[in-house]
Amino acid sequence: MGVLLTAVLAAAAASGEVVTFDEALGVAAEAPAVQAARDAVRLREERDRAISGLPGNPTIFAEPGVRPESASNKVEGTIGISQPFSLAGLGGARRDAAASERAALANEARAAALSRRLSAAEAWIGLWGAQQAWQSAQAEVRLADEFADRIARAAQAAALTRSDLAEAESYRAEARLAALAVEGEATDLGYQLARQLGRASLTPLQAAGALPDLGLPPRERWAALLPRAASLPEVQARALLAQAERARELEARASKGTQLALGLSAQRDNQGLTGAFLSAGLTLPLFDRAERESAPLAASARRLEGEHRDLAAQAQSELARALHEVEHTGELLRAIETTLVPAAVESARLREAAMNAGEATVLEVLIARRGAAAAKARLARATAAHAWARVKVSLLLGEMGGLS
Repeated sequence: MGVLLTAVLAAAAASGEVVTFDEALGVAAEAPAVQAARDAVRLREERDRAISGLPGNPTIFAEPGVRPESASNKVEGTIGISQPFSLAGLGGARRDAAASERAALANEARAAALSRRLSAAEAWIGLWGAQQAWQSAQAEVRLADEFADRIARAAQAAALTRSDLAEAESYRAEARLAALAVEGEATDLGYQLARQLGRASLTPLQAAGALPDLGLPPRERWAALLPRAASLPEVQARALLAQAERARELEARASKGTQLALGLSAQRDNQGLTGAFLSAGLTLPLFDRAERESAPLAASARRLEGEHRDLAAQAQSELARALHEVEHTGELLRAIETTLVPAAVESARLREAAMNAGEATVLEVLIARRGAAAAKARLARATAAHAWARVKVSLLLGEMGGLS
């Protein structure tokens, strides 16, 4: 019983695949996808520094030719260069759009890191709870084996009936099945934690160390924290994406705004005479004002602004729910820890003592022991659930700056 998980956990410990809570969060924050998101921000910063304020590249032109009627029959022509300049603020619009895109990308990177840390924290705490439940289940299996063996001996001595023995064997089988179920859950959560940490592990990870004990603001401050949920990176990223679309709309309009083209040319005729000329041209936005290019950007910005308002409301609701979970899981944990488990354990002890005194049946003892085992399993789950509720709120508030 439990040989597989025991071997797996031993292999994990031997290979160094044992992870504390702090290590799990640290590794999750450096997972490949999260690191790539940060690299993307740095790449944009490097490339955006080279953005030109000019609307286009210079044009070099040449007009060579000959005059057949000329007696000299020499080559003549013009060569020159022309450079456009925007009078509609295109350079500033480009830089503003790039800055908005970088800001949105940076907040998306923050959101990716927060999401990965939350997932890793949930997986680690779930794994910790499953490991505690598995240890309790293993202890229960040992007690069930001892109890069933004792009932078997009593049945052989005719002190108890075959029905009592069947009940004891059923209890032993249930204990083993429960341990197997928890064993499979712990193994699955170990692999899930490895995925969240970006590890390709042949063996599931093992949670080591105690549960985190993260501080939270006092209860009276919770209501004031809800509006600050709009500062979470995922919400901010959506607002900045809308802002970037607005900036790109202005860039598109500026690209079709008034432009001044200045040129310099040199001319040589077939008589060998040369001259230099300056030229100037003005492009006016009379017919094409970038309606085609700007319309999709304006529509996208409007949609993103709505999504931002929706996400801001959702973030407040989610934070309120998470704060409620801290209270709710805390109340459940206190009830289970201080009332249910002591009562169930004491009931099982008294029932067994009564059975030894001939005042209770084997079935009564087994019912009490099942209740005690279920209470202990609930305690492990409740402890993990309360820890996860506190960690989730702590990570969210930390990203909002709400812990100070």
